[in-house]
Amino acid sequence: MILLDRIFFYSRFTKYFKGKIIMKNKKEKEENFIQIGELAKKTKVTPRAIKHYEEKGLLKPFKKTQGGFRLYQNDEVKLVERIRQLKKAGFSLREVKEIEEINGFMEEKNILEKVNVRELEKMIKFLQLQLKKTEERLEETMKVKKGLEEVIEFLQKRRQINSKT
Repeated sequence: MILLDRIFFYSRFTKYFKGKIIMKNKKEKEENFIQIGELAKKTKVTPRAIKHYEEKGLLKPFKKTQGGFRLYQNDEVKLVERIRQLKKAGFSLREVKEIEEINGFMEEKNILEKVNVRELEKMIKFLQLQLKKTEERLEETMKVKKGLEEVIEFLQKRRQINSKT
């Protein structure tokens, strides 16, 4: 009976061994970590893009398995989605990295105690420049949109004329 109690205890609860957490079951392991393929699927980027983000210092796997598989925390989904959105908006990976570093500062408590005024000014100037660039890209995108709408309207009128004849 004591042996069965021990087996039950070890099978139901997390076991600590030499400072490493061993998950209680496969389901819990899957809930805490995802592999690169699943991260890529959830974020609509390629595994190669994720590895590239790692190379650029934007992302780091939580750990690697003995087999060399990268494991990421589920929180990394949000980060990769932000990276993808910023890239799609026209930001370079260097700019994305700076923006994410500033976002990290914003989440910190007592930011004014940790960052001096000169560094804060640099962050503000950098973000103002990025905002200006974004507004310029948006203006150009709106011009392209208007041009496409004009071409579509022309083609639709042409189609109507051709269908009447």
